[in-house]
Amino acid sequence: MSAEPDNELSLDLQFLPDWAQEDTSVNKYANHKGEQERPRGRKGGWDDRRPARGGRKTSGDRRSQNRQAQRGGTGGGNKGGGEQNQGRGSRDARQQRGGKPQRPEVQQLDIKVDFVPDTQGVESIAKEIRLTGRAYPLFQIALLVLERPARYSLKIRPIRKSGKDKEAGQQLFASKLDDTVWLNRGQAERHTFEKHFDQFYATERNEIEAPKGNFTFVAQCGFTDKYLGPPNHHDYQNKLVQFHADHLARVPFEKFKSRIRIVKDEEVVNAWIEQSKWRTNWKSLQTEEPIIFARRDEVQTHFRAYHAARVVDEVETATLTGNAAKAMRNPRLLAEYLRDQWHRQKHFPMQLSTHLSKMFSGMGLQFFKKDKKVTHVSVARPNYLDVAATPVSDGVRRIVEFVESTPNCTRRLILENLAGLEHVEPKEGKVPPSAPEQTEEQKQLISDLHWLIHQGHVLDFANGVIETAKKPRPKEEKKKESSVEKEAPVETKAVVKEPKVETNAESIEEVPEAITSGDPVPENITDK
Repeated sequence: MSAEPDNELSLDLQFLPDWAQEDTSVNKYANHKGEQERPRGRKGGWDDRRPARGGRKTSGDRRSQNRQAQRGGTGGGNKGGGEQNQGRGSRDARQQRGGKPQRPEVQQLDIKVDFVPDTQGVESIAKEIRLTGRAYPLFQIALLVLERPARYSLKIRPIRKSGKDKEAGQQLFASKLDDTVWLNRGQAERHTFEKHFDQFYATERNEIEAPKGNFTFVAQCGFTDKYLGPPNHHDYQNKLVQFHADHLARVPFEKFKSRIRIVKDEEVVNAWIEQSKWRTNWKSLQTEEPIIFARRDEVQTHFRAYHAARVVDEVETATLTGNAAKAMRNPRLLAEYLRDQWHRQKHFPMQLSTHLSKMFSGMGLQFFKKDKKVTHVSVARPNYLDVAATPVSDGVRRIVEFVESTPNCTRRLILENLAGLEHVEPKEGKVPPSAPEQTEEQKQLISDLHWLIHQGHVLDFANGVIETAKKPRPKEEKKKESSVEKEAPVETKAVVKEPKVETNAESIEEVPEAITSGDPVPENITDK
C-alpha cells in the first residue's frame, strides 16, 4: 500500500485535464472493434512513442514505389537500393504532419494480465464523489488510476493449455528473496545467485607470490578490459578458460578469444603483476562446514545444487506493483509484454473499469448512462422530480426550473441568478477571484442544491455542467421502440463482453450494459 495521503487521487478529480472537460455525450468508443491494437514498443517508458524501423506500408511508401516504378527501378536493378528507398519512404511518411509512429510487434505470451486498482486509492475517489456529489465518467477514472503506477497492481498467471499440450504451456517462476518473476527456472536461479550472492557466500582475497619472469606484454579482454596475463605464461590457457566461465559464460568462447588484444606497455604489465599477487576464493556461509571454492563457476554449481530449490519456486499466480512492473527490464520478453498490455488498457481501459465498477458498487455508489452513451458513477442514479405534482420548497422548485431552462447550467449561474452572487466575467488565462463570504440565502440555496444532487433529481457532471434528471418514458413507448428495433435489419457490430456488476441499488438492470461503453479517450492521451 502506498504511504501517500488518502486524498491525493481525490484532488486529481478536482483538476481533471482538458480532455476530461469535453462534452461527455460524445462516445468516441462507438467504433471500437476489439483488440486490433497498433504495435507497441519495448524501450523507454510505458508511454514512450518513439517511431520504429519499418511497420506497415504508408502513403509515403506507396509514393516512393510509384516514383521508382516510373524510373524503371522495379526490374532487375539494385535490390539493396530499392529497400533503401522504401525505408526512406517510410520515414517520410512518419515525418508528415499528423502521422502516427508505429510500434514494433511484441511477442505475445500465454500469460493473463489483470490490472487491479488499489483499494485505498479507490476509497479516496469514492469519498470525493460522495462529498461533492459530482458524476464522473467511469473510463476517465480508470485512466486516472492507470496514470499512477502506485495506485494499481498487476496480477499475472500462465494460461494453461488443455489436452496433450497442458504441460508444455507457459510457466512462471518467482524468487522468494525479492518477489521478482521470471519465465523459466534458469533465469530465476541466475538472478538470485547474482543479486543475493553475499547471503550465501563470502569473497576472500589472499596475497600470494607474484609471477616471476621477464614479461613485455600482456593480453587484455576486449569485453571487460581486464588483464588476462602474458600469452607465453605457463598458466595462460587455464586462466583463459576460467576467466570466460566466471565473467562471460554467455559469450561463445571463440568470440571471446577473437576480442583479446595484446598490449605492449610497461605500466600495463606492472598492473597485471600487481593484480596477480592476489588470489580470490569464495567460502560458503550456509553450510555446516565452510567450503572453499577457487573458481566462481564451482560456486554457481554449488548454489544450484544446495540452495536454488528453496529460494526459487514455480508459481501459478504472481502479483507485481505498478511501479515494479513499469521499472522491469528483465526478463526482456515479460517486460515488453507487460508494457504492451498497459498500452492496450490505456487505449481501452475496459478491464480496469470493470474492477472499479465492482468496488464502487460495494461502497454504495451508483451508475448511469448519460444519453445512453457514456457510463458515469455518482452518489445517486437519475431520479426525475416533477415539481408541479410533488410538494417541494420554493427554493428547490426554483433551482429545478432554472436548471431546466438554462443550457449548460453551472453552480455559479445558479448562485448569480437565484441568490444574488456578483457576476464576474471570466478572463482567459487568469484565475477567477475568490467568492465573497456567503449570505444566508446563498447557503440555503447551496443546501437545496446539495439535497437535489444526492437524491438524483439534479446531476452535476465532472465538466461543471448541471442538468436535471430526465422524465422516464412510458412503458408502452419503450415496447414500441423495442419492437421496431427487432424488425429493423441487424447491423454488424463489434461485441464487447459485458461484465457483471454488483450494487446496492434496487433497480440496476442497466449497469452491466452501462460499463460496456466508456468516456471519450483522445488519441494523444498516451503522449502526456
